[in-house]
Amino acid sequence: MITKKSAWILAARPKTLPASIGPVLLGTSLASYEQIISVLPIAFLTLITAITLQIGTNLVNDYYDSKRGLDDENRIGPDRALQKGWLTKTELKKGIVFIFTLSFVLGSSLMYQGGLPIIIIGLLSLAAAYFYTGGPLPLSYFALGEVLAFIFFGPVPVWGTYFLITGDYDLFPAFIGIIPGLVSLSLMGINNLRDHKNDKEKGKSTLATLFGTNFGRGLILFGVISPCLLSISLYLQFFNSFFLIPILLFLIFIKTWKIILNGEINSELNNCLASTGKYLFLSCLVNALGFFTI
Repeated sequence: MITKKSAWILAARPKTLPASIGPVLLGTSLASYEQIISVLPIAFLTLITAITLQIGTNLVNDYYDSKRGLDDENRIGPDRALQKGWLTKTELKKGIVFIFTLSFVLGSSLMYQGGLPIIIIGLLSLAAAYFYTGGPLPLSYFALGEVLAFIFFGPVPVWGTYFLITGDYDLFPAFIGIIPGLVSLSLMGINNLRDHKNDKEKGKSTLATLFGTNFGRGLILFGVISPCLLSISLYLQFFNSFFLIPILLFLIFIKTWKIILNGEINSELNNCLASTGKYLFLSCLVNALGFFTI
């Protein structure tokens, strides 16, 4: 029997949260040690705001996918709170309002601190979090899932975190944000590959339903391999061995990549999703250590 507390934890999808934590950590590492220490509360607030935004996205996804009939008995992904009756529609809607209100309140301090660039990023992030699956024209239903994952879990949070700490408009952090952005693209790709049959039957357009599962598999592998090439370029630029560790990480997760390339499309992809989330966080961590030790 699932308790209400457990239901809310499962609805928040804690296993997905490294996708929010990693980019903030990476953006923080690009600032100098002195800058980080002086604005440590801002860096921490940025992290909490990013996490609440992702939780909000997950709750909205749970509510609307169940409401539209995508989450049914044929689903091979993890159980969802509304689908299983662990939470009611009213409870879930109240949770959505609460978490987005909290995110806006927390983010308001960041927008005050960062000015216009952070106001734009904050409002766009809030809108993307809701309209990803919410509203009359959900963005994820128009094959934009991978694109949005790349943008809002990659260049945007890395550059935004760096700007909040330094006030510097340097675009190098946005370039570094490509690393978590590509792996986040793969995370979304695995999700859409797993659900492609159900999505197609229900009329949801994703890259996997539009271009086929082979395209989906290739896109996922592109997203997890490319950060290794970027890490090599960072090593050649800074000659810091930490930037070569992501290549080792890629090899550690080789079993996951083989399943994605040749495996059956079944519940095993849920484990691949979790492994790729770990790969994303660890890639951000070791690259962050690389910048901290330059």
